[in-house]
Amino acid sequence: MRRWLLRVLLVTVATLLVAAVAGVLWARGELRGSLAQVEGTRQLTGLSAAVQVTRDSLGIPTIRGATREDVARATGFVHAQDRYFQMDLARRRAAGELSGLVGPRALAIDREIRIHRFRAEAQRALSLMSADDRAVLEAYTAGVNAGLRALTAPPFEYLVLRQDPSPWRADDSLLVVLSMFVTLQDTDGSYESTLATMAGVLPPDMYAFMAPRGSEWDAPVVGDAFSTPPIPGADVYDLRARRKGKPPSIPRPGANRVDLGFGIWDLGFDDDREATAVGSNNFAVSGRLTADGRALVAPELGWR
Repeated sequence: MRRWLLRVLLVTVATLLVAAVAGVLWARGELRGSLAQVEGTRQLTGLSAAVQVTRDSLGIPTIRGATREDVARATGFVHAQDRYFQMDLARRRAAGELSGLVGPRALAIDREIRIHRFRAEAQRALSLMSADDRAVLEAYTAGVNAGLRALTAPPFEYLVLRQDPSPWRADDSLLVVLSMFVTLQDTDGSYESTLATMAGVLPPDMYAFMAPRGSEWDAPVVGDAFSTPPIPGADVYDLRARRKGKPPSIPRPGANRVDLGFGIWDLGFDDDREATAVGSNNFAVSGRLTADGRALVAPELGWR
């Protein structure tokens, strides 16, 4: 009896061990199959000439081709291989189709966004495109689907969700733009209210510095390049006025603090409380690393 139980136990342990090893090998194969191709060559239907894709040490691609359509097609291929699940989330977020991927828990979000009919708006915008722009978008769409098909396994998130990725459509690219629009908006108009408050209480030069239209790092599609507004001097806005006991350089609007969307900002009025300004990309650089020995401080103020 004991020998029989021992044999059963050994067979069970061996079976579980084999199953575990097989599961690990399967999972490894699936994960490897979902990785982007970063070396070698690939035949991509629709190209008019060869396209070169190179990546730097951080994996960031640079794409060179003979035409805009060729570059767009290759860009779509690379995007799909690198980030298809994130792309899928973005289009579904704007279209109100998240629940089709992650289940009923996303129904409330879908209902909220569906009232805007962004899918229909994206399709309408697509129909108004010029032939040249439509050709570029269609090339990108074909490249995305080619990149997705080239993976031997879907991105691992689909394995976890037990879902199959749906093909990319031309209007999906416009939905991604709308998804970014939704992400960067608030629900109660507080951002616009904040800008109006700042415009009303700050000197014009200070407001231009705090809420710039852009900087030299921007590349506007229409119009001239932006320039960074100069830092206002003490004659415009004296940040040390409180410490020196001087009156504030701007009129009191009836409250000492203004909510600028990233915390309570002290406008320089007499108040013993300490202001806060929390951003997602705050950083400081020591003077040891600058040419003139002065430190650099760059708070991210959350402008949208």
